[in-house]
Formats: sequence, C-alpha cells, structure tokens
Amino acid sequence: MKLVVDANIVISGMITAHGVVGELLLRTYPPLELHGPENLRIEVSKYREKIARAAKLSVDEVAYLEEQVLAPVRIVPDLIVPPATWERAFDLVKSIDEDDVQFIAVAMYLNCPLWTGDKKLRDQGYALALGP
Repeated sequence: MKLVVDANIVISGMITAHGVVGELLLRTYPPLELHGPENLRIEVSKYREKIARAAKLSVDEVAYLEEQVLAPVRIVPDLIVPPATWERAFDLVKSIDEDDVQFIAVAMYLNCPLWTGDKKLRDQGYALALGP
C-alpha cells in the first residue's frame, strides 16, 4: 500500500515501537510503500528530546530509531510537486492547519492517502484514518 506518512505517525511509532503504529512502520510484510515531504526528517528530529522522554530512551537511541523508521520512507523533493498542487493543497488546509500543506501536497501529487494521527485532517476527509 502506498501512503504519505505524517510526522506525527513517525513520532508515535518511535515512542511506542512495539505498538500498532510502530509495528506497521517497522515490521509490515510486504512493507508499506511510504513517502514523505522534503522536510519530514527535520520535522521529526525537532522532537528527539521529547520522544526520548516519552519512550524512556537516550537521545542517541532515539536518533538511531529515527534512522530505522525513516530509512524506508521515500522523500519527495518540494520542487517536483507542481505549483498548482501546492496551491490546491494550501486551499484545502488553510482553515485547518497550514503546517500540514506539505503532507497534503505530496499526497495529492502521488495520488495516495495521507497516514496521519491529525484528527482535524481525518475529520475533513483529507487523510487515511489509520492513526492513533
């Protein structure tokens, strides 16, 4: 299954690596075909200390886990998403959360669902309801 993965799903999977989300991210066979926007890694890495506290891991362990979780994610460069797609994505999320435009734009570009734990996006029908 091809999906665009939101940062909150990656973070959730890292905090509970043996939970449902962690299992789907790390141990699904055949593996999910995961995609993410250009700054997904930066977005996730901003929360290393918070993840470390929640998961009761060291920051170094979280960095290692981050690499494991993000390794199979295919990053979609911003420049290959057409400007019209960015505009449509922005129009869809501007009243919800403009920070999610990158995930919606990539999902629209790839014509696949967004896997997110963001209730506002799921409630509006912009995302796959597979989150925590």
